[in-house]
Amino acid sequence: HWYCIGRADHPGPHTDDHGRARHLPSEALQELAHRWGRTHRVAYTGRLWVAVHRDPHTHWRTEIEPTPELLEVRLREHHGPPPGPAPELEPGAVPRQRGATP
Repeated sequence: HWYCIGRADHPGPHTDDHGRARHLPSEALQELAHRWGRTHRVAYTGRLWVAVHRDPHTHWRTEIEPTPELLEVRLREHHGPPPGPAPELEPGAVPRQRGATP
């Protein structure tokens, strides 16, 4: 785990005690979903970062890593460049209700 050395209410990016810029889990999750959402469902368990490919027949379906940075590296190694957000996450998309027909 890491902690931000800034005040609790500070604006801007977070910095750990080694001076590295860090993102809160919710921010990292949003960024990963934006880059990989078209092909993967991304989740954070509280300890591990998980990406599951939407195609059950693909090679390297599940990636599990301890940090969002490592998850990004593995996804790029196994799947190439990020495909972008899932269609329902793209700007201007109309969100579908669960169970609704397309």
